[in-house]
Amino acid sequence: MRDEGSNPLAVCLGFDIHYPCYLNPGFQPDLVKGKRNPESSYFNPNMKGDLGRVIDRSFRPATEILLDLLDGGFRCALSISGVMVEHLELWYPETLELISRAATHQNTEVLATTYYHSVAGQFSDLTEFMDEFTLHRDLMKEHFATVPTTFAHTDHPITPATAGALADAGIKAVIIDGSGHPAPENDPNHIYTYHGLPVLVTHCDLADDIAVRFPRREWDRWPLMADQYAKWLAASPGDCITLFLDYRIFGDVIDPATGILEFLRALPSALAAEGITAVHPSEAARLTPHAEIGKAAAPPGQQRTILQQSALEALEQAGGLVTDPEIWRCLLDTDHLRRMAMRSPSCGRPLHIVSHQATYDHFASFMRILSYAEERSAAGTRSRKSALALRCVPPEKAFSFSSHERPTGYAAHSLQELADMLEFVPDDVIRYHVERDDFSRWVDQVIGDKELAGKIRGVSGRIRLQSTIQKRIGKLWKRLS
Repeated sequence: MRDEGSNPLAVCLGFDIHYPCYLNPGFQPDLVKGKRNPESSYFNPNMKGDLGRVIDRSFRPATEILLDLLDGGFRCALSISGVMVEHLELWYPETLELISRAATHQNTEVLATTYYHSVAGQFSDLTEFMDEFTLHRDLMKEHFATVPTTFAHTDHPITPATAGALADAGIKAVIIDGSGHPAPENDPNHIYTYHGLPVLVTHCDLADDIAVRFPRREWDRWPLMADQYAKWLAASPGDCITLFLDYRIFGDVIDPATGILEFLRALPSALAAEGITAVHPSEAARLTPHAEIGKAAAPPGQQRTILQQSALEALEQAGGLVTDPEIWRCLLDTDHLRRMAMRSPSCGRPLHIVSHQATYDHFASFMRILSYAEERSAAGTRSRKSALALRCVPPEKAFSFSSHERPTGYAAHSLQELADMLEFVPDDVIRYHVERDDFSRWVDQVIGDKELAGKIRGVSGRIRLQSTIQKRIGKLWKRLS
C-alpha cells in the first residue's frame, strides 16, 4: 500500500503501433529469377490482406475507443513506426487518418523510435540507428506536426553509445524494457537515469497481466476487470508505473470476444477512481530520479541465442552488400530476431513460445533471403567477386564445426563469422578440421575465394589462421569501397 500523504501514483501508458514485415516462408531463389522487384518474393505476399484483418479486428476499434478516452481527458503515448505509416498511406488511408486524429490529439504524446522497428541499435556502428531515428523524426513532423523528445527503446538493451547518440540528437528521455534492464532492487516504478539520460522502466508483470494473461481462463485471476487491475496498480509502491503495450493486443492477438476492448474502454475511469493520474512520458521524466542504473544495465547481447547472434552479425555486414536499402531495412525488423528464440520476453508484447524446429526454420528462411539478396546485389558492386566472398550463406551451406564427426553446435555463415568463431572454438576442433583440410575446402567451394583457400591450406595455428582470414576480409572490403 502507498504511504499516507505520498504523491498520487502516476501511470504512463504507451502503445506500440507497428506491423512486422513478415518473411515469405516459402521463399526459393527460383521465385525471384526474372523479377525486377524481388521484395514481394522475400516478404509475405499477402501482407496487405493480413494487415487489413488486423485493422478490422484491432487498430480501427481500439483507436475509436482511444479517441473517446482522449476526449475525456485521458493521456497516453503512441509509438508509430515509419513502415506502419507507409503501409497505411498506401493501402488504408482512412485508417491512417483515424490514427492521425489520435496522434495529434492534445492528450497524446508521440514517441520517437526507429523508422523500421529496427535492430540497428545493436550494431557496433550506430550510423543506421541514427539514420532511422532521423527518418522517423522527420516523418512524425510531417504527418503529425510534432518532434518527439522521448524515445521508445524497448526492442533491445540501451547502451552508453545509444544513450549518448540519442541525447546528442535532442532526446530528453527514453522508455526501456524492464525485462532487458532490471531496475535496481527490481523496482521499476520510479524514474532513473542512464548515463545522465532520464529513463522510464516498463513494469513487465503488470504489462503482461494484459498482454499475456488476460485471455487465459486457467489464470487464477481470470477474468481480469479494469477496476481490479487499477487496484493492483494503486497498491504498487513508487512514483510512476510505465506500461508499453503492443497495440495489436487489443482485438487481434487477444480476441475481442474476451472483452479486451471493453477493458481498454473502462481502464481510465477505473484508474481515476483509485486516484491514479495518467501522464505523458515527458512529464514523468521530469520527476526526481530515484537512482542511476548504468551499472545495473544488462550488457547488449547477453540474452541472444546462437541463431540470433549469427543473424545479427550477418545483418550488420549486409548493410554494405545489399544494394537495395529498402530490402535490407525491412530485414532489420526486430520481429525476425524475436522469432529465432524458442521463448522471447513479452513485457507488453505477445508471448512468443515455439519449438526449436520452428525457430530454426525461421532462421533458415531469413538467412536464405539475406544470402540471396546479397548474391543478387553483387553484380551492382565495384567487385562482384569480393561481394560474393563476403556474403553470408544459407544454413545448408554453412561451415559446421565438429570434432570427430560430433557437431559442436557452432556454424559459420560467412568469412567474418568463421574468423570470429576461431577466437573461441576448442583447439581439438580446429586441429580436426585442419587435418581434413575442411577450412580451405569450404572457402574454395562455398565462399568461392580460391586465393584465400590457398593461403590457409595446411595452416594449423589458431592465431595465424584467424589473422590470415581477417586480413583477406579487409582487402575484400577495400575493393568494394
